[in-house]
Amino acid sequence: MRKFASVGILILGMCWAAAAADDVPTLEVFGGVSWLHADAMKIAGIKQNYAGWDAEGQYNLNKLLGVTADISGHYGRLQPNIPNSHSYTFVFGPTFSYRAEHSTIFAHTLFGGNDTKVVMASGPGNSASDTAFAMALGGGIDIKINQRFAIRLGQLDWLYTHHDLSKVRVDGLVLRDHQSNIRYAGGVVINFGQH
Repeated sequence: MRKFASVGILILGMCWAAAAADDVPTLEVFGGVSWLHADAMKIAGIKQNYAGWDAEGQYNLNKLLGVTADISGHYGRLQPNIPNSHSYTFVFGPTFSYRAEHSTIFAHTLFGGNDTKVVMASGPGNSASDTAFAMALGGGIDIKINQRFAIRLGQLDWLYTHHDLSKVRVDGLVLRDHQSNIRYAGGVVINFGQH
């Protein structure tokens, strides 16, 4: 039993030492373009694509663990020739990173909200909006340029939202209450400070 306890303490000590390694930025700020593949309609096969932006701040507690705030906005049309609908997502949570010499691979679990406005037709009174629970599960890869900058080649998230839009109809089609969406983002990461 003492051997197992000694081995366990040794492994924990090695993990702590690895987590406290140098070259870990205190704060990482990301900004870039984003694309949302929205699962909006209850009829199978009808999906919408929205272009937009994504911004993220991550405070790193150590080499392995950080706390992330992610905000994104996406814009598009449910039908041609009508004003844009929008979707704003604001989520927060832990991020786990594996840091190699020239790259960082990360995974996160983020929770928060999503504000959606759906425009059915031009003119007043032809839109509906709702703010609801949102969850983003995913990760990505950053390629290090130097101590200060990295390129986020890709961040891919499964974005779940739960809106009450069941009374909204677009050309007779009912919008989904539960949306399972795919979100991609890519851009530039700026690093500040070091642990």
